[in-house]
Amino acid sequence: MRKILLYITISFFASNLVAQQVPLYSQYLENNYIINPGVAGSEKMYSPLLLSVHKQWIGIQETPSTQYISLHHRLANDIMGIGGLIFHDSFGPVRMIGIQSTYAYHLKVNNNLRVSFGVNAIFMQYILRISQDDFYGYEPVLTRERTSVIVPDASFGAYAYSKNYWAGISVSHVLQSKMKISGTWIDDSNKMVRHYFAMGGYRFSFPGQYHFEIEPSVLLKFTESTPFQTDVNVKIYINKRFYTGLSVRSGDSFVAMFGFTFDDYFFALAYDFTFSDLSTHTVGSQELVFGWNLGINSAQGRAFY
Repeated sequence: MRKILLYITISFFASNLVAQQVPLYSQYLENNYIINPGVAGSEKMYSPLLLSVHKQWIGIQETPSTQYISLHHRLANDIMGIGGLIFHDSFGPVRMIGIQSTYAYHLKVNNNLRVSFGVNAIFMQYILRISQDDFYGYEPVLTRERTSVIVPDASFGAYAYSKNYWAGISVSHVLQSKMKISGTWIDDSNKMVRHYFAMGGYRFSFPGQYHFEIEPSVLLKFTESTPFQTDVNVKIYINKRFYTGLSVRSGDSFVAMFGFTFDDYFFALAYDFTFSDLSTHTVGSQELVFGWNLGINSAQGRAFY
């Protein structure tokens, strides 16, 4: 299985495919900041600190696994937001470690609506670790067991938000940095490909039903060389502290979600049920998210979201 995965990984780079140059998240609804830098500072009353662990295609060895920790905060002037994120993403012998810092500027349109613009500065290290034993009987493709490259990157986003609705657009890999790990199979023609995101949602409440709310939302994703992928989501909130939801990712999977808050803390679980061709090899994917709302007055019982 390891050799098969290695060959797939090498083919991925050698063919300059862009299927998953950015990590895949299931619980981005709990942290839109990981998709759109304009979100930094959008929570005025607290600063959300989140830790996420995502494992893709459980049951298959060395499949993609992603972890991140993020924090963003609105400054005292009420018009600027800052944020930071550290992430780790691995797929077989390929590993990506990165850090990003964010600046966002928030404009007040009226008493209910704000619009923000944010930019990320990102540095990523790509590491490839392969031993010669993995290519026993085949022509060696690497001269060293471990090679790495550090590349800069950037992303940009615009975000509009109010109490009941939100929408945003963003683009990642703005610089389209070129990667050259080994002159034999990754050369200057290989580069990061821009990824585009558009998202939006609305939370509906009902007269006389203060403890019950429904939030439909959608996320559109595409690159300059791949078609649209659409996530359609529905979440149900109960007492502003519990939620359950369902997300359908076109051509890939549907996701069951659950989360709750306790004082300043938050926990969420998502499980992806795959219906693509991989469904015969995996039981799905899983993501856990832990959150802590820094600065919030827990005595008020404010919900995480």
